[in-house]
Amino acid sequence: MANFSPREFDRRQMLRLLGAAPIGLALGCGTSPGGVDASRSDAGVLVSDASAPDAGFDAGVCSATDPDARGPFFEAGSPARAAIAGPEEPGTRLFITGSLLGVGGCAPLAGYTIDLWQADVDGNYYTASSSDYRLRGRVVTGADGAFYFESIKPGSYVTPTGPRPSHVHASVYAPDGSERLTTQLYFVGDPYQGVDDGCQPPTCFSGDPDRHIALESASVDGRDGLAGQLRIVVPA
Repeated sequence: MANFSPREFDRRQMLRLLGAAPIGLALGCGTSPGGVDASRSDAGVLVSDASAPDAGFDAGVCSATDPDARGPFFEAGSPARAAIAGPEEPGTRLFITGSLLGVGGCAPLAGYTIDLWQADVDGNYYTASSSDYRLRGRVVTGADGAFYFESIKPGSYVTPTGPRPSHVHASVYAPDGSERLTTQLYFVGDPYQGVDDGCQPPTCFSGDPDRHIALESASVDGRDGLAGQLRIVVPA
């Protein structure tokens, strides 16, 4: 069982995760990531000190990750932190690594901000002002487009039109602040995806398999948890 901790995450762990048998589904691109040298700044923002020698990926073409509903719970101003769930947050710990790539040539996109927000284990969202931005945070991609975040697996919840699957919201912003994508990240095997989702097209698109992340058992900050891998592809 792999062990993941944002405070101790190093190159060997990232390489082990990215080089292992697939534990996640690439978003919009069928290539394999190169090695990544990941660390955190003092402010908790993800940085990558250098591109890996093989970070050019293959000659395949990356198609854009599909958008999804922003939903009513987005709030601006989330803090820069890779651990968007505090250590006492109830639920199964979740550790996600990823790559942000450009449409077409799969070029790594450095210095992009990914704003993340989600529900708690019971499917509840919290307002930023009343909860110190509980289950909200922003990470910045490194020189090789790499990023990661630690959280808990969000719970499903029921809407007037039916249940919603477990998901994490993500908005991607270029270094100039322009928005490149808002989408939702889902998990393989959730029973409420697709036709069973209480939110259907043209609003929500949980049936898109390119945004279903496969999860495997892992030790996250010394606790039993889940780990997965993803790619997000946006216009550069």
